[in-house]
Amino acid sequence: MLKTTLALAAALFALPALADTHISYVDDGGQPGTQIYVKGGKVRIESGRNISIYDLATNSMTVLMPDKNKYLVFDEKTAEQMGAAQQQMQTAMNANQAQMNQAQQQLQAAMAQMTPEQRAQLQQMMGKQANPASNPMAAAAGGPQMQMQELGTTEIVAGHTCRDVQLNMNGRAVSTMCIIDDPASLGIPAADRQTLGHMRDNMQKMMTHMGPMAQGMSNVISKGFALKTTHQSMQGFNRVTVTDSFKSVSNSSLSGSLFQIPAGYAQTTMQELMQPSHP
Repeated sequence: MLKTTLALAAALFALPALADTHISYVDDGGQPGTQIYVKGGKVRIESGRNISIYDLATNSMTVLMPDKNKYLVFDEKTAEQMGAAQQQMQTAMNANQAQMNQAQQQLQAAMAQMTPEQRAQLQQMMGKQANPASNPMAAAAGGPQMQMQELGTTEIVAGHTCRDVQLNMNGRAVSTMCIIDDPASLGIPAADRQTLGHMRDNMQKMMTHMGPMAQGMSNVISKGFALKTTHQSMQGFNRVTVTDSFKSVSNSSLSGSLFQIPAGYAQTTMQELMQPSHP
C-alpha cells in the first residue's frame, strides 16, 4: 500500500503544474479589450461581441452567438466544408469572369469600328467599367496574397519589449502587431503556454482546408505572442482603428462554467449560417 501511495505521489509531482490563467488586454482608452482565459486544456477568447471556446481534447473551436442563443462547432470537418463552399464560389466567379472577358473583347472589337469621337463618348459613359484593372472580381479570381512584414521597430507594452510586424493583403496593410517570441516572461504557467501553442498550431492546420484566403492567413500566422494589435473595424457606417494592448496576467482560479456552452443555446451549422434567409 505504501509503495503504491508513494508511486502515485511521484507520478503526480512529475506532471506539469496546472494553473488557471486570465490574460487581459485594454483598448486605447484603458477600457477592457480582448480577454483570454485558460484552464485545463481549454481556452476562452472574448473580443467585443465575439466569444469562442477552444478544447484541446477535441481540437475544436466553439463559437458562441449570444444574440442568437446559438453556437457553431468549428473543427476539421467544418473547415473542409468551408473550403468546399469557397471552391464552388471561386469556380462560379471564374466562369463569370470568363464571360466578362469575352464581352469585353467583343466591346473592344466594336469600339475599333467607331470613330474617335464615338469611342471617347462611349468611354466617358462607361467610366472605369471599360478598364479591366478596375474590376474587383478579376482581382478576387487570383486569390488574396498574404504577407507578414517585419517593420524593424520595437515598442514597450506593459513593461515588455516587443517587435512590430505588419500583415499585408495584396500589398495593403491589414493590421499591425507587436509580438514577443516567448510569453514565459508574462507569468503564464508552462502548461497553459503549451495549451495556447497547441491551439495556435492546430487552428493553423485547420485553416489550410478553408480555401486560398485562409491558406494565405495560415502561412503568415506569427509564431510569437501578440502584446499589441491594431486593425481597422466598422462601427455602424464608420471605419475606426481598434487597438488591443496587453495589460496583465492573473492566475486566480477560474470557474469551469466559462468554458461551457450556456444553457439554452442550440447548435447551428455552417450550411445554416450560409443560407441567404438566415437572420
